[in-house]
Amino acid sequence: MNNAKNLRQYTKHLNVLYVEDDDQLRESTLFLLEPFFKEIDSACNGKEGLDLYNKKQYDIVITDISMPKMNGIEMISKIKEINIEQKIIAISAHNESNILMELIQAGVNSFILKPILQNEVINTLYPISRDAYTQILNIELVNGLNQKNEELEKQLKNIKAKNNTIDTKHAQIEKLLQIKSTNKENKADGVMSEYFEKDDDEGDENVVFMKDDADDLLEYFNEISEHISLALIHSNKDEILEIAKIFSKTSSLLLRYSPYLDSLAAIMEELSQALNSHTDEFMNVLTNDSDSVFSLFDAVSSDMHRYVKRFSVESIAMKNSHHIHDPTTLSISQIISIFTENQLASGEIEFF
Repeated sequence: MNNAKNLRQYTKHLNVLYVEDDDQLRESTLFLLEPFFKEIDSACNGKEGLDLYNKKQYDIVITDISMPKMNGIEMISKIKEINIEQKIIAISAHNESNILMELIQAGVNSFILKPILQNEVINTLYPISRDAYTQILNIELVNGLNQKNEELEKQLKNIKAKNNTIDTKHAQIEKLLQIKSTNKENKADGVMSEYFEKDDDEGDENVVFMKDDADDLLEYFNEISEHISLALIHSNKDEILEIAKIFSKTSSLLLRYSPYLDSLAAIMEELSQALNSHTDEFMNVLTNDSDSVFSLFDAVSSDMHRYVKRFSVESIAMKNSHHIHDPTTLSISQIISIFTENQLASGEIEFF
């Protein structure tokens, strides 16, 4: 036997729309229903009920049949056009077979006959509320799984981008150091570490990135991948111009720390001008070899994140500071070369 406590375990999670034109009956039924449900809205005719339904999502609709302006059957039909799965309980003073048949055809899940009795309401609501709550759980489960899949896809994308970036920087640093390594698995601990340990000799000044500048740099380079993706997906050259703006703003920002970042600022301004002048050529390369383009830009973004993290606390003013920027400068020079007059004849990007 169903009781109020058993019903409450499901209804406390549900939102209900109750439609009834009889003011006294509507108030008394609301008094009966309100303790059960999470939220309940009421309307005094089918038109008002449909207007509320169009503004909000309800787990259950409970409605009278004989109402002015729009009767219950007409409202139910319109609701089913919006959501074929909507759970609906009809309340009627009639038990004629023709009305019941119309309600069944309209898609009603269950019926309550007037006069309304509490036990009948509980017994009618129980299976429908249970099914409605189960539906909510299923939707939450599906949404949770979709969110997990999106997170995993994002993680895989980040891992792939990181691996591509590391491979790109290894090739560039090897070129700079003239290192020949046969063990690719040890590159991260060998080449990268050896290269970036060669900056012990600091100058007399203590020059670090100001917090606002560091925040701006991180924001700039977090946006680049999105602009490239949008340019590729929509063939939108305006996104390329946005990338050009980012490198121009970065160049101006880095010049505040002259002379230590002058070479890096200069090559970024050169890239900005090249993107503005050769937008079509860049779009062509991006379309034909997007993976390589993403790898090169990811390498630059990775470098800039490393710089910000390090030089927000450690001085940029090193006597031999120029060498730490050589891989980044090389990455940017390589980007410029692939879509300007120095573009490779084959159309493919060569990582030295």
